[in-house]
Amino acid sequence: MKIAKEIGDRAGEGRAYGNLGIAYRSLRHYQQAIEYHENSLKILKEVGDRAGEGQTYGNLSNAYGSLGDYQKSIEYYEKKLKIAKKIGDPIGEGNSSHNIGIGFFSLGQFENAADNFGFAVEAFNAVRSCLKF
Repeated sequence: MKIAKEIGDRAGEGRAYGNLGIAYRSLRHYQQAIEYHENSLKILKEVGDRAGEGQTYGNLSNAYGSLGDYQKSIEYYEKKLKIAKKIGDPIGEGNSSHNIGIGFFSLGQFENAADNFGFAVEAFNAVRSCLKF
């Protein structure tokens, strides 16, 4: 991260913050992970990296899910889903829908969970059909 900062590579700096967030989440230091992901998000928005922004929303969602804050986790995955749709990322759409479903399942909202799992299946089936060609 220091080198990226020194050479003015803002996108690299943003990705480095994101990687630190992933590392801290792996260590179960969720608050630190969230701080690094928020730094990453700020920079990736600044440089216009929509795919990176979506990935960071997913990382934030995972950290909040690890803390048991499933509502916030869902909110961040919904942001990731919106970006995935906007940039044409069907795998991101499927992953986001699946993880939103997990959040709703964790909250005991089984109908919402089932709807999102269904959306995930549709997205992955669309990807699968493209692979056949």
